[in-house]
Amino acid sequence: MKNGLLFTGVLLLVANLALAQKQEWAVGLRAGEPTGLNIKKYLGSGNAIELNLGRNGWGYYRGRNYWRGEFRNSIVLGINYLWQKSTKTQGLDLYYGFGGQLSNRRYWDSDEREEKDAVGFGLTGVFGLEYFIPDVPISVFVDFGPYLELVPATAWINIDAAIGFRVNF
Repeated sequence: MKNGLLFTGVLLLVANLALAQKQEWAVGLRAGEPTGLNIKKYLGSGNAIELNLGRNGWGYYRGRNYWRGEFRNSIVLGINYLWQKSTKTQGLDLYYGFGGQLSNRRYWDSDEREEKDAVGFGLTGVFGLEYFIPDVPISVFVDFGPYLELVPATAWINIDAAIGFRVNF
């Protein structure tokens, strides 16, 4: 009985110390454009780097005009440098930043009447809110921002938006 109480006490102490530490990493899922894995590295001084790996085309992209035809879907790797600021609401941060996105996509070529593959690269901007849930290492977020493709569809613009959660450690 004493060993069980001692073990429980040590476990609670370690858990409280871990929660009191400044979190440096977060891993989670995002739903939207793109849908997939989200990894965030908090750099300190209100800065962070965010990596997204997932798929576009589940939502509003599918069927939209794209380059020489119609957008189908893509696998996306994006990275953003972020500035994160606390708000007056405890636990709520706002963030904004910019970065780039590399994708392997499919689209319907209207001229040649066939589906084609393309590798795309473009610039991204992001603006979002992140809420850190008290007493648990979980945050939830919502963000959106423009995507400006440079190749192959020069100056093709769309808005990426998503909601998600992260486990902070």
